[in-house]
Amino acid sequence: MVPPAEITPKVDNVGEIFTFNPKHRFSTKNNFMTGITLGPWITVLWKYGGDIEWKTYWFRALFLSIMACINSMLALLERVIFGRHIRDATVNQRPVFILGHPRTGTTHLHNLIALDSDIFFCPTTLSAGFSAAYLLLHPVRSLLSGLLSKTRPMDNMPLSFDVPQEDELSHTEKEFRKYFRMQDVPPDEKRRYTDVFLAFLQKIAVHAEGRRIVLKSPTHTAKIKFFLDLFPNAQFIYIHRNPYDVFKSAMNMADKTYWYSYLATPSPSQIVEFVMNQYEELHNAYVSDRECIPEGNIVEVSFADLEANPLSTLRSIYTKLGWSEFDTRMKPKLNSYLANINGFQKNRLQPLSNLQRKAINDRWSAAFKDFRYSVDLGES
Repeated sequence: MVPPAEITPKVDNVGEIFTFNPKHRFSTKNNFMTGITLGPWITVLWKYGGDIEWKTYWFRALFLSIMACINSMLALLERVIFGRHIRDATVNQRPVFILGHPRTGTTHLHNLIALDSDIFFCPTTLSAGFSAAYLLLHPVRSLLSGLLSKTRPMDNMPLSFDVPQEDELSHTEKEFRKYFRMQDVPPDEKRRYTDVFLAFLQKIAVHAEGRRIVLKSPTHTAKIKFFLDLFPNAQFIYIHRNPYDVFKSAMNMADKTYWYSYLATPSPSQIVEFVMNQYEELHNAYVSDRECIPEGNIVEVSFADLEANPLSTLRSIYTKLGWSEFDTRMKPKLNSYLANINGFQKNRLQPLSNLQRKAINDRWSAAFKDFRYSVDLGES
């Protein structure tokens, strides 16, 4: 991740909203670019090499260069061995998209729906992180375990190459914001993005074996129209959460997770503006485009309901989307999973400061109104 050269904050004293601590300079774990191939990596170096802090991140750049070479060779080998299998695979034309801003519970919901594996198939950390050679690496994925922490840095949820994972990792700095909704994008770039996305689905369809693919990436929240053009019968689940909780959790994730991938050190104002703007972009796009989804193909849930009553919330999702056999097929798996995570402890995050609360109230006011969350104007 290379932060932009300039950001104009939309709130006063944005740099004072949160303090971030640089870390993990020499770590090879949890870097979402580890699976990059040589072509895209050379493009990154060519376009953004001048923005990379080489003295600080030389080791990371060297590591990614080595991985890019390895991944490219593995990709060629996979194409030879699995090319026919990929071409012959059938992609189910009714995918399910889980939408929502980062830290709203999209991962939890993804994990729950993944339990219904007779009907649904979810991309994994391996397929998302090493998409160029996913099928080749799958039988030996345990050899890559050193590239991941055992738990996610921001919330201590289990992390491995087999857990459900979001298929797209992106950011919203000025140069890339147009790709959120795929609007005002040159036709050749949109075509290239579409081809890559469909190629990814074609590859994981080998393991999906006709099952419906469940895709969860927060950035997809802004692409409803784009996905409906590709899959008119797709279904969507949108999950929302109290904006104050989202902000605290997003700041925690930024401080504990993003440092594994930076190639330049961002300022506090850049990180905060990234989170604030991303929320605005995703929320506005979703509210604007959700009416395009046919009735019966969209359901909205709150994280509070999912956390407090997971069984009834999942049953409601199944009912509203017309999914059958919840009690006979899904309920036993869900009860077993919930029993296994019963002792999981959520992060205990610091209360919001007055400055933080003011920024959230100012910037995310639409979310409070659209999903009926109470605005807090009081002291911490």
